[in-house]
Amino acid sequence: MARSVVAVVVASVAAVAIVHGQMAHRLKGSIRTTANVALGGAAVRADAITGFRGEPFAGAKEQSATSLPSGEWNITNLEAGLWMFSASAPDMVPAAIVIPVKFSQRQQVSAVGNAINWQLPMWAMPLNEHQVLKTAIDLLAAGKPDEAAQALTVALAPDTKDETRIAAGEMALIARQHALARTLFDMVLQKDPKHPRAKLGSAGAALMAMQWEAAGKIIWDARELAPREQRPALAAAIDDLRAIARIQ
Repeated sequence: MARSVVAVVVASVAAVAIVHGQMAHRLKGSIRTTANVALGGAAVRADAITGFRGEPFAGAKEQSATSLPSGEWNITNLEAGLWMFSASAPDMVPAAIVIPVKFSQRQQVSAVGNAINWQLPMWAMPLNEHQVLKTAIDLLAAGKPDEAAQALTVALAPDTKDETRIAAGEMALIARQHALARTLFDMVLQKDPKHPRAKLGSAGAALMAMQWEAAGKIIWDARELAPREQRPALAAAIDDLRAIARIQ
């Protein structure tokens, strides 16, 4: 994945709490610019899409944190399920990834924490390269996801750059418009079938649609294309999804 268009969020997960009869986890991470400069004051969110193996989610569905001047942050109380992680910062396009967390391996109450040993990188593209998305960004920030999704359709125009389509697709995930997101990512994949970020976005849209096998196969294809530091998270996602779908 091209580093020239991304800001890196590196996350590691450690189990620290017990709620609702399940093990809850704390996610630590950091967010940086493409020039490897820490982004302080960035907003990081975790939103539950489903619970364990696609069941309804019964815990706290939203968690958030603000990055420190060092770019570091942590989020607590993540339970087993499918989660969307997103990050936004001034002058950046919000970025998102949908990924399972202990999705098929729910851990019951225990006095001993169970660490998740993979890291989760995320990338936020600079807004000045994608000004056509400014209206949608403002609508998302105002809590108007439906209007934001309508504004994102500008990225369906035939002359739209691939990276703009990917940025718009990730924002469509945040707006919970997985069909629009899938369309945008697939438009990129038609031109570049090996684009790792478009593949992961397409997998995220499939996950939100609860298409477990399709999502797992896309992640499988993306694993070897993604940056090295992202691969452990994708391998864990594949293992998680294998419990309920055939993936190879």
